[in-house]
Parts: sequence; structure tokens; C-alpha cells
Amino acid sequence: MHFRNKRGLGVGQVFVFIVAAITFAFIMIFGYRAITGFLQSGEEVAFVQFKTDLESSIKKLFTEFGSVRAETFNLPSKYSQICFVDMDKPADNHLCEFDQVACTVWKNAKDYNSVDENVFLKPSAPVKIKVHKISINPGDNFGSDPGKKDFLCLPIRQGSFSVVLEGKGDRTEISPPSVLAS
Repeated sequence: MHFRNKRGLGVGQVFVFIVAAITFAFIMIFGYRAITGFLQSGEEVAFVQFKTDLESSIKKLFTEFGSVRAETFNLPSKYSQICFVDMDKPADNHLCEFDQVACTVWKNAKDYNSVDENVFLKPSAPVKIKVHKISINPGDNFGSDPGKKDFLCLPIRQGSFSVVLEGKGDRTEISPPSVLAS
């Protein structure tokens, strides 16, 4: 009789262990999904904040003729490059070396009003970014020929980049931060 109780107890313990393992597995799966969702939401919020900051900084400064501000923008670290394109200038094939999407949009553009975006991220942004009219002072950066004033591509390092913004009355001129140093 004593032997049967041990056997019954063993089957009960195995059942408890199985239920515990299944419960643990469900907690791990749902926990992983929740954490992944929180991280994804955090990146979406960071991107929306970046887009809003960039658009408002450029729009705010365009009417302040002669005002100059150095700005640093933060965005999710998955982005490695940003390109600003003056859509009112003729397309420059040199941009294709840096951003194929931006190059294609620019080639098909008639002017600023005919496009939905003039700022391009690598990898592509989840939504199109169009800031107020811009012009480019390329200075001495990797993405533009200093003699040209039509696009500016900058590397994004550890989720941030800096630019110099100057109000021109009808547009905002964008320059790399090295322009301030010169």
C-alpha cells in the first residue's frame, strides 16, 4: 500500500511540473512580445519626436533673416544617414551615390511643391519627411561637392547628427556643423 502512494505522488508531481513548465513558457513568450512591443513603440515615439523637432526648427527659422543656429537632432539608432535635398535645383546624379531613393525622387521632381519629401533617411523612414523650403551650403562634407549647393548628406552617429540652420527670409539654409568652425 505504501508503494502505491509513492507512485500516485510521482504522477501528481510530474503533472505539476508539466503545468509549471507550460506556464513558464507562456510567460516567457508573452513577456518577450510585450518587451518587443515596448521597444518598437519607443522607437516610433523617438522618430515622431525627431520629425517634429526637425520640421519646426526649419520652419521657425526661415523667416528670421540672418539668424543662425547650430542644432543637434536625435533619432532611433538604426538610421545611418540623412540627406537634405533642395528640390528647386536641377537634379544632381552625384546624390545617387549616397541615396538612391532621394536621387529618384529628385529626378522626377519639378520643384519643391511637386514632391512629398525633401529629407531622406537611410534606411528609409516609415513616413515621408518634408520640411519647409531649404537651400544647401554644403561646406566641406562627404556628401556634396563644395561647389554645388543642392543636397547635403550627413552621417548619423549613435542616433544623432548636427546641422547649422540659417534663416534666409524665404527659406532655411542648411549647412554641416563644420561651416561654423570656418
